[in-house]
Amino acid sequence: MEICTNVGRHYMRQGIQRLLAFCALSLCGIAPANAIEKIPPDAKVLELVNKTLTALNEKDEAARVKALLPLVHKSLKNAAGDDLTRNIKDFSFKKASVGAPNYASPVTIFEVHKGNVSTVGFKETAQKCRRDKYFINVKEGTVGRPAPIHVCLPEDGTEPTILDFGSLN
Repeated sequence: MEICTNVGRHYMRQGIQRLLAFCALSLCGIAPANAIEKIPPDAKVLELVNKTLTALNEKDEAARVKALLPLVHKSLKNAAGDDLTRNIKDFSFKKASVGAPNYASPVTIFEVHKGNVSTVGFKETAQKCRRDKYFINVKEGTVGRPAPIHVCLPEDGTEPTILDFGSLN
């Protein structure tokens, strides 16, 4: 019984130490590493997100794909660049096409989360960019939460592109 009590005290002491360390860091103004930085929307990206939602609301699937191709990152396209990859088409694109009519057009932004700089894509589609999340609101009178559209903001200054739109539902 005494061993269990000692072990319990040890874990309790560790928990208190962690809590105190967190409080001390918070008081010093040091945010935890996983804090989300909210930023104002970028005008270029807002236009891109609006075009994306308009494209996803096209009635004909071929017209939807054709309208989306200039807006999406090259890693979402097939090798020829004339269609979406099979995976994207079967999952993210399909889900977003069904869910897009539930979102306000023109889009209203709920919030923007600034992302980290990383490389997206692979080999010939690889590109270093910051991956921001633009949360868009549902239409008024529609039940649902804001959904993120992931945007690539390239470090080389080229135009932003869409990385993911599959959370629209």
